[in-house]
Amino acid sequence: MRSAVNILFASTEVAPYASTGGLGEVAGALPRALAGAGARVACVMPMYRSILEGAAPAHDTGLRLRIPLGFTAHTGEVWAASDDTGPTVYFIRRDEFFDRRGIYGIDGRDYDDNLVRFIFFQKAVVALIDAMGLSPEVVHAHDWSTGLVPLFLRHGPRGTGRKAAERCVFTIHNLAYQGVFSGSHFPVTNLPYSCFSIETMEFYGKINCMKAGLTTADRVSTVSEAYAQEILTPAHGCGLDGVLRDLGPRLSGIPNGIDTAAWNPATDPLLTHRFSASRLAGRARGRAALAEELGLDIPDKAPLIGMISRLVDQKGLDILVEAMPRIMEDGAAFVLLGTGERKYEALARQWMARWPRRFRAQIAFDTVFAHRIQAGADIHLMPSRFEPCGLGQLYALRYGALPVVNPTGGLDDTIQALSADGRIGNGIRMREYSAEAMVEAVREAVRWIGNAKRWPAIQRRLMSEDHSWAHSAKRYMALYADALGDSKPVV
Repeated sequence: MRSAVNILFASTEVAPYASTGGLGEVAGALPRALAGAGARVACVMPMYRSILEGAAPAHDTGLRLRIPLGFTAHTGEVWAASDDTGPTVYFIRRDEFFDRRGIYGIDGRDYDDNLVRFIFFQKAVVALIDAMGLSPEVVHAHDWSTGLVPLFLRHGPRGTGRKAAERCVFTIHNLAYQGVFSGSHFPVTNLPYSCFSIETMEFYGKINCMKAGLTTADRVSTVSEAYAQEILTPAHGCGLDGVLRDLGPRLSGIPNGIDTAAWNPATDPLLTHRFSASRLAGRARGRAALAEELGLDIPDKAPLIGMISRLVDQKGLDILVEAMPRIMEDGAAFVLLGTGERKYEALARQWMARWPRRFRAQIAFDTVFAHRIQAGADIHLMPSRFEPCGLGQLYALRYGALPVVNPTGGLDDTIQALSADGRIGNGIRMREYSAEAMVEAVREAVRWIGNAKRWPAIQRRLMSEDHSWAHSAKRYMALYADALGDSKPVV
């Protein structure tokens, strides 16, 4: 197996520069883990407004890329940021496309020109490789917004042909978001019309960017073993289950890890009080500080439930609506962080008015607040209808909160039910996807954290679990080697 493979990550999100959730966090942490495993890694992403405003100490390389979009062409600037702790990140700057308030849209609505924006970015990735002589052996693309990268590697930004020396690995982070656009926009790709076929990207007369990545990449992965099996079924395949089944051994599931340096309660600079598995006193003080900050009135024995989520049906908001009154009737306090559908944002505000001393919602994406919720909540609720991997449950374990999950996808892989004596397992699993099952699971979690004899030992054990990226990085290294023809397929 090659130990010094040269990898280029192409992603529309890379934390800490710009992220809406799991994709950005993976694209930020996995390259560092791969570098630690011996790979040479660089990343490419768009230069969004947050970066222009100082999210990264980036500098202009002076390189300019001329990118065709149909019969017109646009110039992209190449900026870069690097430090001693991680790979170089290249930024493609074109303010017309990326100097906007949101990454994909605003106020719950996608930008109308997302196809053009991200085709420009993907072509720029290939142009950057050639202009800088980066010579990656593997280009690792992520989700629908980089789904055409394998095609541009083969045909070039102008569609006139290119010697594709690179192999391409494509990772599905969430199959539900596929990047489907009118087929009338195909000319903007400059690709040969043979690429707009049912075998490649055509989907009921439309362009399906996710499908393009699945059908043209050398290897395809997704972010948990269970999700890799679920998406082969009509129930979870989002219309592409047949395409995915056809991949056979080219499809694999590799669980995400977490950045244990950024998520370490003993050193976390975002916490008011730090703690560890061997020194838990700081956690109780952090819980009290969080309650005071939020204006919550929580008796010592009452549970504080935390939920950090997009406010959409997929994340279980449809059943939370029914379950919430019963959860609050049991005496719990609840803190919710996230943005999403307007109806759920409005409902969260109504809940604050209904339970002013026991419910708080912050309708925002706030990294500082997310860390403090994980460090202060007793229970971390993730009732997702489906969940490709999920990172919140892993952060919760690291910070000593008990996960309550609907066992699907990555939640099924990572959270096992506590045994009767508490010596096995690391969370509470809902028996089904329903409001009643959610209430039952929360009540079970409350009983565990109220067990003064057993809970401290269980909490210390959960905090000591290793969910670092090191394990997953080894599997990705094997997948790259497989794509390069050096080993048997990773299953």
